[in-house]
Formats: sequence, structure tokens, C-alpha cells
Amino acid sequence: MNLLERKTLPAFVDCVSDPYESFRRLVLSFPAAHNAQFVLFNASTSASEHEGISAAGVSAASRRLTPALDAEALILGRTISAAKLPISPKGIVSPVVISRACLQLLAMRKTLVECGVFSAAQVPALRISEQVAACPSTGAAFSLEHVQNLFEQGFLLGEKLAAENSHLVLAECVPGGTTTAFAVLTALGFSVNGCLSSSLPSCNHLARFALVQEGLSKSVWSAGEMRDNPLLALAAVGDAMQAVVAGVAIAACQKVPVFLAGGSQMLTVWAIVRELAQKRSQPSRLENIMVLSTKWVSDDPSASVRELAKMLAAPFAVASPNFLKSRHAGLRAYEDFNVKEGVGAGASMALCHAAGNSAESIMQAIDACYDELHATNSEPTLSQFMA
Repeated sequence: MNLLERKTLPAFVDCVSDPYESFRRLVLSFPAAHNAQFVLFNASTSASEHEGISAAGVSAASRRLTPALDAEALILGRTISAAKLPISPKGIVSPVVISRACLQLLAMRKTLVECGVFSAAQVPALRISEQVAACPSTGAAFSLEHVQNLFEQGFLLGEKLAAENSHLVLAECVPGGTTTAFAVLTALGFSVNGCLSSSLPSCNHLARFALVQEGLSKSVWSAGEMRDNPLLALAAVGDAMQAVVAGVAIAACQKVPVFLAGGSQMLTVWAIVRELAQKRSQPSRLENIMVLSTKWVSDDPSASVRELAKMLAAPFAVASPNFLKSRHAGLRAYEDFNVKEGVGAGASMALCHAAGNSAESIMQAIDACYDELHATNSEPTLSQFMA
């Protein structure tokens, strides 16, 4: 029995913004038995090389490996490219444990798409490009031709996935991606400084702002040109995931519900899709798209994500679990905003609950997955990880 049939909205799923009145139709009616597919889009940006920008790894070298490790853990239940799961600088484990646990409960099929990464995952994947985005500070993340190709490949993929599935969950793993998200939203003309969350417990807004302003000042395109054409903004200061997922979403939403599984990064993809849709002669079914994340993103005390969602007119809902009930200190630490989102964790929990799984059973499954993926090793400390 799903939430729509029970006619209740428990606190586990919180609808933040619903401009198209799609929350009840898309999320609460998500079926327990379905033909849905979870697609993880991995990408890298040289923004992750800067210290203090991303917590998706304890060093620049480890952040290069994070997308590969997350993908391997999600699909195989173990890592191959390194011995352990990615951890934050405070030693907190990747949210892939959440996504894997919930997708197992949902029996949802998983696919990896690599859009341009430092290190490829050692699992089957659709590899769209090998080119990594240059840092937004360069003002030339990609050539315009490359961005157009990424978008077009995403669009074709979206048409294919929509023909084969009843629902699509589009997730991401892009270390440094909240910086490129901030950069693209700024290039599109939104005043969002201080609004976006990040993987760090406390967002480093000053460092992010400096990188982005440097890049925008160097871009060969004017502010007006980038506002008029989102693909120019992506070429100047974006990342490959944004271009590919925007293409997938704008094509797939014509036929099936599309869940953008992430926080600030997927709100940015929503903004790109909305801007592109408004410029297309063919109407897009934006009411078929919902951004899903976690309460740790929406309630991040060092950001203003609820206000950001409303500014972008984004359909946005979050999973609100209580990780203090976890058996593991590494998961209870999520409640202190040590980890907030990633690998579609929020969407996985929200849809798992909508499909009829209780908060208690979801927490038990996540604890068990933590045992499977991580707790066979002793709880890490930063000094142990760097030794």
C-alpha cells in the first residue's frame, strides 16, 4: 500500500515547494511494484582539487576516486578501485550506503553513466565522454561544441530510457558539483550567494564565490549571452553531469515521471531544464519532474535551500529520517550535517517510504548495508585514513 492509498503524509517526506502540484501525483503515488530505473551520472570537475570546496573525500587525490568508488559500492556492494568507501574529512561514510539499501528494498534496477571522470569505475557503464570539466575559475569549463554534444547525447538517452521505464530516478556523484551549481545559477542571472548547500558541514561560501567570480570575469561570453543560452553558462563554468542530465530530463519528462535525485546540484539541473524548456518551440511537461533530496540539504543551517527552491520555482521535496536511531555512530553523525546528500540518497529514501516501507524498516536496511559495505572495517578516523 503506498502513501496515496493510506491518505496520510507522514513527516518522513516533506514537500518544500510544489508549483506544478505534482508532489501527490509523482511521489505519494510511487508504486511498490513498478518498472522504474535508477541512473547514476558520474562526473568530475577540477573544482574538487581546491581544498575547502568539497567533503567528498579527505584530499584532492581521494576526491578523484569518489565517483568510481560510489558506483562500485552501489552496484556491486563492494569497492574495487580502492579498499574502502569514500569518507568525508571528518571520517563519515559516503551516503551510497543509504541508496544501496533503499534500492534493494525497492528492487530497482541500477545503471551507471559516466560523463567525464578522473577515474572510471570498474563496473559496466555507459561512457559518454572522458573529458573532465575545467575549474569554473577558468571561465572555460568546456567548449560549447562539447556541451552541445553532451546535451544531445543526454536527450537521446532520455528518449530511450522513457521508452523502457515507467519512472526514472536520475542521481549524481560530482565532487565539487555544488560549486559548479552555484556558478551556473549565477551565470543564469540568479542571485544565490549563500543559498546553496555543500558537502561540507559548514559551507565555504567565500571560497566558492571567489572561484565563480573569477571564472565569470574570464568567460568569452557576456552575462546577457549566458542568461539567454544556458548551454553557454555550462560551457563557461559548469560540469558534464549538468548537461547530460538536463538532456535526459527534458526528453524523458515528455512520457514518464522524472525524479532529479539530489540537492543543490539537481535544483540547478531543474533550473537549466526550465530555462531550456521556455526557449523550445515544443512544450515540455515540467509537471512530470520532481527534485528529491534530504532534510540535511533543505535544513542546512549554513545555506538557504528552501528559499532557493522557491526562487527557482522548483518542485522540491525531502526525506526526513531520524538517523539518531541508527546502530552506527557514522550514520548518527549525519544528523549533525556531516553528510547531507549524494548518490540519490534522499530520493531513494523518499520513494522507498512512498512505496510502503516504514521508517523503521528503512533504517534497519541502511544499518545492514552499512555493515555490508563499511563496518567490517573498524570505524575510521582521519589519521587512520591518511596513514
